[in-house]
Order: sequence, then structure tokens, then C-alpha cells
Amino acid sequence: MNYRDQLIDHLCTYKETVLGIAEPGTYRHRGHDIQCRHVLPVAERWRNILDSIRAEVRAYLEHHPEIKLHQYFHHLNSSQAFALNLFFPYFEGTTESSRILLRGLGQEGTLQDRQWRLEDVPDKAEESNIDVTWMTSSMTRTLCEVKLTETSFGKAKHDDRHLDKLRRLYEPRLRDRVDPELLQPEQFFQNYQILRNVWHLAGAEPSNLIFLLPQANADSWRSAQAVLPRIRVDLRNAISIVSVEGVISSLCSDPTDASLQEYAGTLAGKYLIPIAS
Repeated sequence: MNYRDQLIDHLCTYKETVLGIAEPGTYRHRGHDIQCRHVLPVAERWRNILDSIRAEVRAYLEHHPEIKLHQYFHHLNSSQAFALNLFFPYFEGTTESSRILLRGLGQEGTLQDRQWRLEDVPDKAEESNIDVTWMTSSMTRTLCEVKLTETSFGKAKHDDRHLDKLRRLYEPRLRDRVDPELLQPEQFFQNYQILRNVWHLAGAEPSNLIFLLPQANADSWRSAQAVLPRIRVDLRNAISIVSVEGVISSLCSDPTDASLQEYAGTLAGKYLIPIAS
């Protein structure tokens, strides 16, 4: 069984035993409604946010209407819900709580004045959303692409609109900074989501780029690893592939804040596949 199937099987058990929801949710696929065990009924979608932070997350999103919930937010394997569960209590907490999460992500310092954003659009002309961005106390920006059960990164259509963006935006900034073959339309659009993140990284201000992926999700991990050697070394050194399992394990073992350590245990209970005994 591959990683996606294993995690979804685990989330089905989580839904029934932890959330106490037996009713399947509905997934709209190619014009048909499909009943899925790992999907929450739409009316129960907020149960996808862990209980201890649910009220605060809902209040936060009400104050930030620019953050739109994804169509499949009610799926227990939603990467957007995962990002909220992971980042919110640490980045909306204290200076020390931000240090705990940053340490788990392989960074030093603290969050700068709660400067973090979900579904950020750093460049209005380019238009793409970055899952999470933040500024650390060293005034370095980080862009973070979050994946959970997705087996690949997003591709783009080889159409006039994307060809225009490649010619007008992406190619001038990435020229001489990535393998020239990656800027050929076929390869660029095949690796579109990865390379547009690299394009943001290559902007003027000091930045880092994190691909936060389950290491057990071999397909997404390999996709990111395959592109990195084709990026010029100065940019490549600012890119990290960070494992979801490693971050959650770090949070679970960090004794700095007992309540957050307990919270990390609930994260692990939801998102880490139990090791068979």
C-alpha cells in the first residue's frame, strides 16, 4: 500500500474513533457525487481543525477574509487544513512558540512581529498563492509549499496565457539561474509549481524556500529532489526539503512548552501513520 492509501486509511480510522463521525462525506468528481470515508460531511468541515485551536482559527479566518478555504477543505487529507493545524498555534502564540516551530523546520530565531501569511500572493502580477510565508527576526522571508497526500506538484497548461507568463515573467528572472532546458515550455510547465516557487525565491529580498513534504510520500519527494540539482548553487542553497514526520517529531520531543508539546501529540495522532507493532 502506498503512502497516500496508508494515510487515508489512518484518517478514516481517526474520523470514526477520534471525531466520532461515521457518516461519509461527499466528493464531487467528474459530475458525480462519491461517498468517501475520509471526507467529512460539509457541515462538519471545521472538525478538520484540531479541537484545542478550532475556535481561534475560525475567529482568525473571519478577520482575514482574503484567506479562502479550499474546495476540499473538508477532506481530512487537506493540505490547507494541515497547514493551519501546524502553523497557527505556534505563529499566533508567543515569541518562544514561534522559535519551537522554526527550530523544527530547521531555522533559527523567532517570527518577526507575527509576520506570517496563509495563501499569500507575494506578486500580484504573477498571481500564484504560496501556502505559507513568514519573516524571521533576521529579516529573512521564507516561502513554504506544503504537501500531504498529493503525489505530484502542480503542472500548467501549455496555452497562450502561460506562455506569455513564461516569456514576460519567469524566463527573465530565472535565466542563468536554472538549467536552460527547464525554461523550455514543455519542461517548465511539467515542473510549473516547483519552478514558480523558485521564481519567487529569486526575487530581490533575502529569502528561503521550504518544500514541506512527508518523506514517506516518495513521489512528491522525488519530484522536488529531481529539480534541485538543476538550479544554480546560490539559489539551491536557499532551498530545503523538510519532512512532515521530522517536524512533528521535533515538536513532540521539544519540552520548552508543555501545552504545545501535548498539542504536538494531537498533530501526530492525526497526521502520522502509526508504526505497526
